[in-house]
Amino acid sequence: MNVFSGLMGHARVQEVLTRMIERGTLPHAFLFVGPKHVGKSTIAQSLIRHLLDTTSQPEMNPDYHTLTVLTDEKTGKDKSSISVKQVRELTGRLSMSSLAGSWKIVWIEDAEKLSMGAANALLKTLEEPKGKTMFILRASEVDQLPATIVSRCQTLRFSQVAKEEIIEGLVRAGFAPRDAKDGAARSMGRPGLALRYLKDTAYRSTHETGVAQARAFLNEDITERFARVMEMIPKSEVNKSVRLSEVVYQLQLVCRDALMDSVGCSSLKVLNNSEDNFRMSADSVIATLDRLSEVRRAIPHNINPHLALEHVALSA
Repeated sequence: MNVFSGLMGHARVQEVLTRMIERGTLPHAFLFVGPKHVGKSTIAQSLIRHLLDTTSQPEMNPDYHTLTVLTDEKTGKDKSSISVKQVRELTGRLSMSSLAGSWKIVWIEDAEKLSMGAANALLKTLEEPKGKTMFILRASEVDQLPATIVSRCQTLRFSQVAKEEIIEGLVRAGFAPRDAKDGAARSMGRPGLALRYLKDTAYRSTHETGVAQARAFLNEDITERFARVMEMIPKSEVNKSVRLSEVVYQLQLVCRDALMDSVGCSSLKVLNNSEDNFRMSADSVIATLDRLSEVRRAIPHNINPHLALEHVALSA
């Protein structure tokens, strides 16, 4: 059985899931935890296709259900949470028999966005699902979810993938070795970002522009940094939290390269256009990385993106 053929990394997770499938010991609920773009969704979708016995997109199957943050039709912005109403509608659908006679699957891709009411409404169904029902929840951190939800799931942790594994996977997928190395380096252990960088020219262009802005932001004095905040996340940006996550990632890449320079490990830098005249001291770089980590952890809690970047600016 090779349910996860061709996927990059996470050999241990693949082994555990394969053994459960073979032994018929799959639980009724999984919690996939790890950094964004690291491969949680890819593993989940492979498992879902196997359980639904389909090679097509799961969305085409009537026994596949999703819970995700909806978009406000008036503003075009993502809503802040998954609502109680959404959970109750899902519970109603799950009470009906499987149309295909096998598994019913629920994919909750942003489980940390469950409102407290929605989480409470989900508890009973999560604990005692009807028939062959499986929930797969995805989150970046366990502590982003109520303990009552976590305790009803089997948690599988996904860590960043070794650079060499990503390069090998990209080459197998048909990318030139040089491009594979560049994509793997920029991804910082996240195969999804490597693939996106290499396949999506619009994303690659936006990424390069963002990296240039990040370098300028970190090299400027405090007044210029505060002025640049609005340039990095304009008021017209619809989903500011998504953009903030991208900006934090780009700043982390630049800081990482600066740190490699400061400790004499320039060969480990990941950005091809890294310059040698970076003005930040090693202590400032470390302080900035600490604040960027704080901001990343706070993003799911709907922090103000401009205040968050000003917080970072004070340490740079």
